[in-house]
Amino acid sequence: MSIRKGDIVTLTIETVAFGGEGLGRVENLVVFVPFTAGGDVVEVEIREAKKRFLRGRVRTLIAPSADRVEPPCPYFRRCGGCDYQHIRYEKQVDMKGRQVAEAFERIGKFPAPPVEPVLPSPVAYGYRGKAEFHVERSRDGSHRIGFMDAGGTRLVDIERCAIMEDSINGQLAYLRKPTHAPLRVDRYVVWSLTGKSEETNVVRVVKGREILVPLEGFFQANTALADGLVDTVLELAGVGPGETVLDLYCGSGLFSLFLAPSCARLVGIEVDGEAVDCARLNMERHGIDNAVFHQGDVRDVLEKEFAGRNGAADVVVLDPPRAGCEREVLDLVAGIGPSKIVYVSCDPGTLARDARLLVDGGFDLATVRPVDMFPQTKHIECVSLFVRR
Repeated sequence: MSIRKGDIVTLTIETVAFGGEGLGRVENLVVFVPFTAGGDVVEVEIREAKKRFLRGRVRTLIAPSADRVEPPCPYFRRCGGCDYQHIRYEKQVDMKGRQVAEAFERIGKFPAPPVEPVLPSPVAYGYRGKAEFHVERSRDGSHRIGFMDAGGTRLVDIERCAIMEDSINGQLAYLRKPTHAPLRVDRYVVWSLTGKSEETNVVRVVKGREILVPLEGFFQANTALADGLVDTVLELAGVGPGETVLDLYCGSGLFSLFLAPSCARLVGIEVDGEAVDCARLNMERHGIDNAVFHQGDVRDVLEKEFAGRNGAADVVVLDPPRAGCEREVLDLVAGIGPSKIVYVSCDPGTLARDARLLVDGGFDLATVRPVDMFPQTKHIECVSLFVRR
């Protein structure tokens, strides 16, 4: 018989797929079920029926997986911020390593990708150092504040977020007070109080060094694992005296700050002008004078400053947005002819896609090290090393 929307089926969840949904099978069709764990036996209502797969929601948990735990957050499953609070953290780490390997196999066409064990977060909760709260105001002047739901259409009014640092939850409590007058905007960006503010910038501390970041700018979310991420980049880059380093999508100079002291020259490129200003200030504050920064689109600056200059850089560090690198950027990087490329990515899918292009362009994929910057969520950071063939 064919399965249709609204049907009820019973199945065993085999694994949790890349993207966060549990995967089971019925009548030779794959069924994706969110908020399940490998080993769960569940009764599922089919919500979407396609020719090649089904998608459903749990009606009854018949037999729980041995990896299940009780989620500590009362908003879990409603708020769109977390995916895995129902799975013990050690299993999350194991799952994410497998998901990265599968992405490289399926998307990048690497039959045996060199994926290392996941570097876990020192803390599984209370690790996020920045929040973006959404605000809804009613006609009577009252307001609701929190995060959007999994569908991104409704605001979930929350009193406390389990993955945020305590100082952020303290600021949330202040924002929620009825007497708090300034709530006249639709979004509030809040940083943890582990760093101090300087005018329009925020100060973060990584490996004992203060780093200025624009108030609205990007910075690594996991304050507990930022040191470990930087250490991973430094180790894989292996920069030596006399070498030139390109730090592309460099932001406020997080990696530049620690790479520059080991090399002869560092060049950073970043489209965000405020971040570039911070990068320059960060170098000046720490007495680093061998780093220069260009503000502009990475592809445009590479074409203008480095196109056709084989050997212009010995090491290239890439840390693009979630969408990954443009094909033209990868071609330009390959044309520069670095001996090593270190690629930092928060999306294994786009990383695997770009890895295939780099390997086809003359580099070997030496290693992939997953770094769990986002416990309780489906997201996973990876740092990959490519060596010129």
